[in-house]
Amino acid sequence: MGYIIFLLLILASTAEARPVSYPDGWTLMSRNNWETSRLHLHNSPTVNYSLGAVVEDYRNSDRRDFNLQLNNLLLRQNTSTSQANIYSMIELGVATDDSTEFNKALSFAGDWETRRYFTSYSASIQHAEVFDNGSFHQKARVGIAPYLGKFGSIHTWLMLQVEHHPEEDKEFRTAPVIRLFKNEFLFEIGLDSEKDFIFNFIYRH
Repeated sequence: MGYIIFLLLILASTAEARPVSYPDGWTLMSRNNWETSRLHLHNSPTVNYSLGAVVEDYRNSDRRDFNLQLNNLLLRQNTSTSQANIYSMIELGVATDDSTEFNKALSFAGDWETRRYFTSYSASIQHAEVFDNGSFHQKARVGIAPYLGKFGSIHTWLMLQVEHHPEEDKEFRTAPVIRLFKNEFLFEIGLDSEKDFIFNFIYRH
């Protein structure tokens, strides 16, 4: 029984919003929130890392980022009922507006889940001359699956998200988020405490 649960966890995790996929897997991710619209395409040559390209458009300015991104799986721990992961992510590229500047970002992310419960945390720092001098962001989530779907069915997660952006006027934002995924497709929709929409989409192939 434990082996079956473990297998279901691995199969379900291919649709999760993780920065490294299965070997030779391609992932297209779109993230849309109060700050940016972001499109990220990456390929995972192995289960340990992925390489991709990012285009990010900022809502309250004419800034646009074009980056290459390297993601690494630093730690994975499986049990018969849960999985935990820790990742690092490095982005290098350019930020453009009235000028063009070298852009760089470093992020760390971790998650832990069973078929019923989910938690995650991420933190990042970004630097581009003129645009920002080391902006810091962090985000945490907790979630619960209201039912345990069978493999191949539609899976649902109800999540609470908390964001912290020290440089912004609204330093903290909270949001209920609904996640739906089936096979290779994942959708997320939410509304944060400032009444800004969250919409994320992921497709894995």
